[in-house]
Amino acid sequence: MEIIDRIGSILCINDEENEIKHILATEILRDYDIRGIFGENLFPDDAYDIGRAFGTILNRKNLKKMCVGHDGRNSSDLLTRNLINGLTNAGAEVVALGLGHTPMMYYSVYKLDLDAGIMVTGSHNPSQYNGFKFMLGRDPFYGENIKHLGEMIANKDFVEKNGREIVLNRTFPNYVHDILEGFDFTDDVKVAWDIGNGATSNIIKAITAAIPGKHHLLFEEIDGNFPNRPPDPTVAKNIEYLSKFVSYNNFDIGFGFDSDGDRLAVVDSSGRMLFSDQVLEVLSMDFLKKNPGAQVIADIKSCSRLFNTVEKCGGVGIMERSGHSFIKMRMKTSGALLAGEMSGHFFFKDRWFGFDDGIYAALRCLEIVCENKNAFNNLEYGCVTPEIRIICEESEKFRIIDSLKNQLKREKVDLIEIDGVRVTTDQGWWILRASNTQNALSLRIEANSREDMEKLKGKIQNYLISDIKNIAEVLKDEIA
Repeated sequence: MEIIDRIGSILCINDEENEIKHILATEILRDYDIRGIFGENLFPDDAYDIGRAFGTILNRKNLKKMCVGHDGRNSSDLLTRNLINGLTNAGAEVVALGLGHTPMMYYSVYKLDLDAGIMVTGSHNPSQYNGFKFMLGRDPFYGENIKHLGEMIANKDFVEKNGREIVLNRTFPNYVHDILEGFDFTDDVKVAWDIGNGATSNIIKAITAAIPGKHHLLFEEIDGNFPNRPPDPTVAKNIEYLSKFVSYNNFDIGFGFDSDGDRLAVVDSSGRMLFSDQVLEVLSMDFLKKNPGAQVIADIKSCSRLFNTVEKCGGVGIMERSGHSFIKMRMKTSGALLAGEMSGHFFFKDRWFGFDDGIYAALRCLEIVCENKNAFNNLEYGCVTPEIRIICEESEKFRIIDSLKNQLKREKVDLIEIDGVRVTTDQGWWILRASNTQNALSLRIEANSREDMEKLKGKIQNYLISDIKNIAEVLKDEIA
């Protein structure tokens, strides 16, 4: 273990004598993380102030032990250095994890019994983005806590204390050892792993070298420019190469990851990308065999078939708003051991720690494939769209949702309001919500038939035509 003193080491400081002040852009404060475009609304000074504010929060709770990790984006090293300087100047003792994926940070908080953790990552967003994901204790740090952090930065409400930086060298091998514990894979499976030039590279290399089967890694070099595909693997066109590779080479399954490894996309043996609620359906059926009567949480964008399958298997389906922080808190309050959301986050408190980990989810899928190679093939599905993302100004997306909600209430439409609006009709259901991670609205539709799908699209178009001029074009998206 290496300890590095960072007493008084300040890279970024405001010149108070000349009244030069850097102001944090409030639009980067999101529901469950901080995320912006580096050099446009996210700067190194922000990382330093975020560190000072979060370190101050720890100090006032009589806490100080935490960890910091970062992904492979071009701006991550600088942001991490400034963040750690801010944390140590507020009295924090920071375990520096270095380059890795977000689940490694979560794992470290649990395994090292730390008080908190921060990951510097732009997650699934394009290369120019970056940001910060937080843990406080074993809970996500989100919502009002993020707002309060922003207020502390605006008011320069910081303590000044001497902290230190600690470098540990055992986290990586311990994670590889622990994540593989309890699995028994066969040697007759063929698996493609699309790393997408992200931070999961070294971990996946170590894992695939340690388990039986034929494993082929795609785009394994860590590169913050993401030269081979965009970081989001849940968009079908982003993993077209993986799909073609699996199909052409007769592989049994393919896995795609985002840049920080908390999302997973699955491709079946025919090369078809599965929706995440389809993947959760298969995982649920396997899980409920061994945990009869258990609860399964899915986000509000998930299709009705998933909830029906959980019920048929003797489980209890719980619908929750989208967002990994909200899902984790619902798991804590409900006692559920399995959860997932349409964005590719899967959460296992059964044999794992309960946080979202794309690699662990892939291993659970692989375990099922080793028992039944057709488990993810030829899955039945209704008349449903993928998640349709509608680009929208950050300042407009919530206004549109509020306006739509008011109109639907005036019409006494049957709706669920836990996240945007989910509308149920005789033809099926549809949901429109504001994305928490992008300047976009998220739309999904499930209908009883193709004829009903066209009726629902017509209703949605009438509701949104005044706010979204290209809504007719948007609604031409492919139906599953």
